[in-house]
Amino acid sequence: MSKAAVLGGALFLASAAAEAQPSAEELLDLDIAQLLELPVSVASRSQQRSGDAAAAVYVIDAATLRRSGIQRLPDALRLVPGFHVGKWDANKWAISSRNSMSRFTSTMLVLIDGRPAYTPLFGGVRWEIMDLPIDEIERIEVVRGPGGPLWGANAVDGIVSIVTRHSSATLGEHALLALGDGDVERVGEARIGRAAGDWTWRLSTRWVDSAPGLLPEPSRSTWTAPRAVGEEAHDEGLFRSAMLRVDSAKDRDGGKWSVWLGHRESSFTDQRLVGGQPRDNRNQIKLDYASAEWRTQPKEGQNLALRGSVHQLVVGDSVLWDDQRVVDVDFQHDGVSGRHTWAWGLGLNHYRSDTRTPPRFATPPCTGCFGANPQVGTDTKRSFFAQSQTALNAQWSVILGAKLEDSRSMQWEWQPTARLRWQPTEQQTFWSSWTRALRSSTRLERDGAFFNVPANLVTAFRCRTYAAGVCGIGNPEQEPWVVDVAELGWRNQITPSIAFDVAAFRSDYSNLAGLPGDRIRERVQGVEVVAQWAPNAQWAVNASATRHQGRDRFIGSALTADSIFLPELNGQLHVQWSPHADVDVDVRWWKEGARNTASTRIGLLPAYHRVDLRLAWRPANAWEAALAIGNANDDRPTEYLEGLRVNTAVPRSVTLSLSRSLP
Repeated sequence: MSKAAVLGGALFLASAAAEAQPSAEELLDLDIAQLLELPVSVASRSQQRSGDAAAAVYVIDAATLRRSGIQRLPDALRLVPGFHVGKWDANKWAISSRNSMSRFTSTMLVLIDGRPAYTPLFGGVRWEIMDLPIDEIERIEVVRGPGGPLWGANAVDGIVSIVTRHSSATLGEHALLALGDGDVERVGEARIGRAAGDWTWRLSTRWVDSAPGLLPEPSRSTWTAPRAVGEEAHDEGLFRSAMLRVDSAKDRDGGKWSVWLGHRESSFTDQRLVGGQPRDNRNQIKLDYASAEWRTQPKEGQNLALRGSVHQLVVGDSVLWDDQRVVDVDFQHDGVSGRHTWAWGLGLNHYRSDTRTPPRFATPPCTGCFGANPQVGTDTKRSFFAQSQTALNAQWSVILGAKLEDSRSMQWEWQPTARLRWQPTEQQTFWSSWTRALRSSTRLERDGAFFNVPANLVTAFRCRTYAAGVCGIGNPEQEPWVVDVAELGWRNQITPSIAFDVAAFRSDYSNLAGLPGDRIRERVQGVEVVAQWAPNAQWAVNASATRHQGRDRFIGSALTADSIFLPELNGQLHVQWSPHADVDVDVRWWKEGARNTASTRIGLLPAYHRVDLRLAWRPANAWEAALAIGNANDDRPTEYLEGLRVNTAVPRSVTLSLSRSLP
């Protein structure tokens, strides 16, 4: 069956739905005043108004996510002002906040319902396996800037906390079918939620068939051989998941419980450059996780929380295989005492990685197979944090805090912060801060090795150690990165319908990873501006502009070329229009500025614009049909590239979705 016929069939199903209409209150987005009242906890580890946070906080609420038309979680971070999101091929993304774009951005922490998604092998997040049903996300809390004094190492340039909906909010049934071309070919979701006594639960499943990317022009590609520009690449994939969440509706044994269980798996192809020629590389990723949270209030105004999680992430392709297991436990006690708001807590994280070359390379042995030596590596991190906010008077507050951590790569290191907040009126917040954050070395930075290296290639491989064909390139003595960050911010609700947020920062990095003996320092600085206007219930406009500069890089005392691979200028404009209670129209425009790349041949990756459109119609109670067009203005922008793989351009996409949710 042709794609056009399938899309037409889905549209016919939508038009045949019943006639009842949902209430307008369920369909209209929050106004400006309500947006500033959204609760956030990622900035202070205590729940507070987003408008009061002494940090560069941004919240993507559920309504904005729904109206975006986004089908895959990593693309949702395009909605965050100041974030840099580049799609590498059909299934991989490079995402960063205030620092170089990379598939593994090692200075940004990602949490999903409190469970860390950071991958210590390379550092960063494997976004290709971190997918969730958009309908089940309550909000995405984002901090642009450091959070190490609260959340620990690697929360240097940003924190992303994804909070899913309580199971009591998803009772009933939900189903979604999306069919398209260019981004996804098929998306399916099914969910059931029920109440049982004092408990509620939901069970959901999701699958995604991704469409292949397109080959870009040679001037925007890592592969320069002749080929048909616009031809489909070999990078399609499949994602599947099943998730269970259970919550206690009332206190059980003095507290409330939440439990999450899940399985995700992703298989996709990319093309690795071998001897300058592309070779298909099959990727298999599986993630199994279990986590639980217990919360209670021992006294009025106090909260206790205990969280624990365990996950196993198995990753394999034609070059590297890794079985990663992480156990994480976090205890927190927070409360209010007079003019003081305080929080303290303890943490324990144990990581085990079994890394080896894939079995297919056992006979004959390959030259320069990549992995870690020793094969099995472990690390245990112990931590303690404390933070106090003191109200000096009705307008001024001082926030002091620090985190102490000990691990293989960080021997009892401190990460302190000092923040000052001034609120001359209920509508205005000025804040300033100084923070020292750390980024721990990754396992491959410490233990990285090439295998089966002939003795005559030791110099070519830049081996630090060499024995029995094993070329050690890691540096076990690599110190943690140290980042000192100064920030200023101003948040103002000018009228009930107009608000803006300005944040400026300067980040100084030292001890960056390099060859043994290198002392590498960098500086990144920038300004981020966000403006929101909601004149009435039918219209909302969100605009932002960002300027990030990172051009000072020193090895010892020598100034080297710019190596901060991020756009200097970018901007967004999002317009939401609801002409009727059952119709939504959304237009979103992005501009990503030109940026340097790691490729000496390409040098500068050109700037590009992106326009996304969405039209949604609710013809009947519980039904919604939506048409979303991505990259409406440009069929083949190149958003990111890496030297060892063939990058593909992001094609224009057309997706038609039909969903039904019953209480």
